[in-house]
Amino acid sequence: VYKAMHMMDDIIDLELEKVEQIIGKIAADPEDLDVRRVELELWKKIREMARKGRRTGLGITAEGDMLAALGLRYGTQEAIDFAVEVQKCLALAAYGASVKMAAERGAFPVYDAAMIARIREADPALYEEMTKVGRRNIAMLTIAPTGTTSLMSQTTSGIEPVFRTVYKRRRKINPSDVDTHVDYEDETGEKFQEYNVYHHNFVKWLEA
Repeated sequence: VYKAMHMMDDIIDLELEKVEQIIGKIAADPEDLDVRRVELELWKKIREMARKGRRTGLGITAEGDMLAALGLRYGTQEAIDFAVEVQKCLALAAYGASVKMAAERGAFPVYDAAMIARIREADPALYEEMTKVGRRNIAMLTIAPTGTTSLMSQTTSGIEPVFRTVYKRRRKINPSDVDTHVDYEDETGEKFQEYNVYHHNFVKWLEA
Protein backbone atom coordinates (compact mmCIF):
# COMPACT_ATOMS: atom_id res chain seq x y z
CA VAL A 1 0.00 0.00 0.00
CA TYR A 2 2.84 2.41 0.81
CA LYS A 3 4.36 2.00 -2.66
CA ALA A 4 0.98 2.62 -4.31
CA MET A 5 0.36 5.73 -2.18
CA HIS A 6 3.90 6.96 -2.83
CA MET A 7 3.39 6.61 -6.59
CA MET A 8 0.04 8.43 -6.49
CA ASP A 9 1.58 11.25 -4.47
CA ASP A 10 4.29 11.57 -7.14
CA ILE A 11 1.58 11.72 -9.80
CA ILE A 12 0.05 14.74 -8.02
CA ASP A 13 3.31 16.62 -8.55
CA LEU A 14 3.30 15.63 -12.22
CA GLU A 15 -0.28 16.87 -12.52
CA LEU A 16 0.68 20.15 -10.86
CA GLU A 17 3.48 20.59 -13.42
CA LYS A 18 0.93 20.22 -16.22
CA VAL A 19 -1.44 22.66 -14.53
CA GLU A 20 1.40 25.21 -14.35
CA GLN A 21 1.99 24.72 -18.09
CA ILE A 22 -1.71 25.27 -18.81
CA ILE A 23 -1.74 28.45 -16.71
CA GLY A 24 1.37 29.68 -18.51
CA LYS A 25 -0.22 28.96 -21.89
CA ILE A 26 -3.42 30.86 -21.00
CA ALA A 27 -1.43 33.77 -19.56
CA ALA A 28 0.59 34.03 -22.78
CA ASP A 29 -2.39 33.85 -25.15
CA PRO A 30 -2.89 37.02 -27.25
CA GLU A 31 -6.59 37.48 -26.41
CA ASP A 32 -7.69 40.25 -24.07
CA LEU A 33 -7.50 39.43 -20.38
CA ASP A 34 -11.29 39.73 -20.11
CA VAL A 35 -11.59 36.81 -22.54
CA ARG A 36 -9.04 34.69 -20.66
CA ARG A 37 -9.99 35.60 -17.09
CA VAL A 38 -12.59 32.87 -16.41
CA GLU A 39 -10.41 30.03 -17.68
CA LEU A 40 -7.31 31.42 -15.98
CA GLU A 41 -9.07 31.72 -12.61
CA LEU A 42 -10.48 28.20 -12.97
CA TRP A 43 -7.03 26.67 -13.44
CA LYS A 44 -5.59 28.71 -10.59
CA LYS A 45 -8.33 27.32 -8.32
CA ILE A 46 -7.54 23.80 -9.51
CA ARG A 47 -3.87 24.38 -8.69
CA GLU A 48 -4.71 25.75 -5.25
CA MET A 49 -6.99 22.82 -4.34
CA ALA A 50 -4.48 20.26 -5.61
CA ARG A 51 -1.69 21.83 -3.55
CA LYS A 52 -3.78 22.19 -0.40
CA GLY A 53 -5.21 18.68 -0.37
CA ARG A 54 -3.00 16.40 -2.51
CA ARG A 55 -6.04 14.17 -3.13
CA THR A 56 -5.40 10.54 -4.13
CA GLY A 57 -7.59 7.47 -4.65
CA LEU A 58 -6.52 4.01 -3.53
CA GLY A 59 -9.50 2.06 -4.85
CA ILE A 60 -10.50 -1.55 -4.96
CA THR A 61 -11.68 -3.97 -7.62
CA ALA A 62 -12.77 -7.62 -7.81
CA GLU A 63 -14.30 -7.62 -4.32
CA GLY A 64 -17.38 -9.35 -5.75
CA ASP A 65 -15.17 -12.15 -7.06
CA MET A 66 -13.37 -12.34 -3.73
CA LEU A 67 -16.61 -12.86 -1.81
CA ALA A 68 -17.76 -15.49 -4.30
CA ALA A 69 -14.42 -17.32 -4.08
CA LEU A 70 -14.75 -17.39 -0.29
CA GLY A 71 -18.24 -18.83 -0.57
CA LEU A 72 -19.87 -15.71 0.89
CA ARG A 73 -23.24 -14.71 -0.57
CA TYR A 74 -23.33 -11.04 -1.52
CA GLY A 75 -25.59 -9.01 0.77
CA THR A 76 -25.59 -11.41 3.71
CA GLN A 77 -24.46 -10.12 7.10
CA GLU A 78 -21.44 -12.43 6.99
CA ALA A 79 -20.35 -10.99 3.65
CA ILE A 80 -20.99 -7.42 4.83
CA ASP A 81 -18.97 -7.94 8.03
CA PHE A 82 -16.07 -9.39 6.05
CA ALA A 83 -16.20 -6.56 3.48
CA VAL A 84 -16.15 -4.00 6.30
CA GLU A 85 -12.97 -5.59 7.69
CA VAL A 86 -11.36 -5.52 4.24
CA GLN A 87 -12.17 -1.82 3.81
CA LYS A 88 -11.00 -1.05 7.36
CA CYS A 89 -7.69 -2.81 6.69
CA LEU A 90 -7.25 -0.88 3.42
CA ALA A 91 -8.17 2.43 5.06
CA LEU A 92 -5.76 2.05 7.97
CA ALA A 93 -2.96 1.00 5.63
CA ALA A 94 -3.62 4.01 3.39
CA TYR A 95 -3.73 6.43 6.33
CA GLY A 96 -0.57 4.86 7.72
CA ALA A 97 1.21 5.35 4.39
CA SER A 98 0.06 8.97 4.20
CA VAL A 99 1.30 9.65 7.74
CA LYS A 100 4.67 8.10 6.89
CA MET A 101 4.91 10.30 3.79
CA ALA A 102 3.95 13.36 5.85
CA ALA A 103 6.97 12.70 8.07
CA GLU A 104 9.18 12.37 4.98
CA ARG A 105 7.70 14.99 2.67
CA GLY A 106 5.47 17.22 4.78
CA ALA A 107 1.73 17.24 5.51
CA PHE A 108 -0.88 18.69 3.18
CA PRO A 109 -1.32 22.38 4.07
CA VAL A 110 -4.87 22.33 5.44
CA TYR A 111 -4.35 19.27 7.65
CA ASP A 112 -6.36 19.23 10.88
CA ALA A 113 -6.26 16.28 13.33
CA ALA A 114 -9.97 16.77 14.09
CA MET A 115 -10.74 15.63 10.54
CA ILE A 116 -10.03 12.00 11.32
CA ALA A 117 -11.49 11.33 14.78
CA ARG A 118 -12.63 7.83 13.72
CA ILE A 119 -9.01 6.76 13.26
CA ARG A 120 -8.46 7.40 16.99
CA GLU A 121 -10.84 4.54 17.78
CA ALA A 122 -9.62 2.16 15.06
CA ASP A 123 -5.87 2.67 15.59
CA PRO A 124 -4.84 4.89 18.56
CA ALA A 125 -1.11 4.61 17.77
CA LEU A 126 -1.65 5.73 14.19
CA TYR A 127 -3.81 8.62 15.38
CA GLU A 128 -1.11 9.68 17.84
CA GLU A 129 1.52 9.69 15.09
CA MET A 130 -0.85 11.61 12.82
CA THR A 131 -1.29 14.37 15.41
CA LYS A 132 2.50 14.76 15.47
CA VAL A 133 3.44 14.75 11.77
CA GLY A 134 0.10 15.22 10.01
CA ARG A 135 -0.91 13.45 6.83
CA ARG A 136 0.32 13.87 3.29
CA ASN A 137 -3.07 13.56 1.56
CA ILE A 138 -6.53 14.93 2.35
CA ALA A 139 -8.27 11.96 0.66
CA MET A 140 -6.93 8.51 -0.17
CA LEU A 141 -9.82 6.11 -0.62
CA THR A 142 -11.79 7.44 -3.59
CA ILE A 143 -12.90 4.43 -5.65
CA ALA A 144 -12.96 5.30 -9.34
CA PRO A 145 -15.30 3.64 -11.84
CA THR A 146 -13.58 0.46 -12.98
CA GLY A 147 -15.91 -0.85 -15.67
CA THR A 148 -13.42 -1.06 -18.54
CA THR A 149 -10.57 -2.01 -16.20
CA SER A 150 -12.60 -4.92 -14.85
CA LEU A 151 -13.30 -6.11 -18.40
CA MET A 152 -9.56 -6.07 -19.11
CA SER A 153 -8.70 -7.85 -15.86
CA GLN A 154 -11.71 -10.20 -16.18
CA THR A 155 -12.93 -9.43 -12.66
CA THR A 156 -15.93 -7.82 -11.04
CA SER A 157 -15.75 -4.04 -10.83
CA GLY A 158 -15.48 -2.21 -7.52
CA ILE A 159 -17.32 -3.93 -4.68
CA GLU A 160 -20.30 -5.12 -6.72
CA PRO A 161 -21.11 -8.75 -7.52
CA VAL A 162 -21.60 -10.15 -11.02
CA PHE A 163 -25.02 -8.97 -12.18
CA ARG A 164 -24.94 -10.85 -15.47
CA THR A 165 -22.65 -13.83 -15.98
CA VAL A 166 -23.23 -13.73 -19.75
CA TYR A 167 -24.11 -10.69 -21.83
CA LYS A 168 -23.87 -9.35 -25.37
CA ARG A 169 -21.59 -6.49 -26.41
CA ARG A 170 -21.50 -4.50 -29.61
CA ARG A 171 -18.32 -3.24 -31.23
CA LYS A 172 -18.51 -0.51 -33.83
CA ILE A 173 -17.14 -1.57 -37.21
CA ASN A 174 -14.77 0.91 -38.84
CA PRO A 175 -14.32 1.04 -42.63
CA SER A 176 -10.74 -0.18 -42.28
CA ASP A 177 -11.66 -3.26 -40.22
CA VAL A 178 -11.04 -6.68 -41.76
CA ASP A 179 -12.39 -10.14 -40.93
CA THR A 180 -15.61 -8.79 -39.49
CA HIS A 181 -19.33 -9.08 -40.15
CA VAL A 182 -22.33 -6.85 -39.49
CA ASP A 183 -24.72 -8.09 -36.80
CA TYR A 184 -26.52 -4.81 -36.11
CA GLU A 185 -27.05 -1.48 -37.82
CA ASP A 186 -28.48 1.50 -35.94
CA GLU A 187 -30.80 4.23 -37.20
CA THR A 188 -27.85 6.39 -38.34
CA GLY A 189 -26.35 3.62 -40.44
CA GLU A 190 -23.51 2.80 -38.03
CA LYS A 191 -22.62 -0.90 -38.22
CA PHE A 192 -21.74 -3.13 -35.28
CA GLN A 193 -20.50 -6.63 -34.63
CA GLU A 194 -22.05 -8.46 -31.68
CA TYR A 195 -20.38 -11.03 -29.49
CA ASN A 196 -21.11 -12.77 -26.20
CA VAL A 197 -19.05 -12.06 -23.10
CA TYR A 198 -18.77 -14.66 -20.35
CA HIS A 199 -17.57 -13.61 -16.92
CA HIS A 200 -14.16 -15.23 -16.53
CA ASN A 201 -14.67 -16.70 -13.07
CA PHE A 202 -18.15 -17.92 -13.98
CA VAL A 203 -16.60 -20.00 -16.76
CA LYS A 204 -14.06 -21.41 -14.28
CA TRP A 205 -16.92 -22.29 -11.92
CA LEU A 206 -18.76 -24.06 -14.74
CA GLU A 207 -15.65 -26.03 -15.64
CA ALA A 208 -15.19 -27.05 -11.99
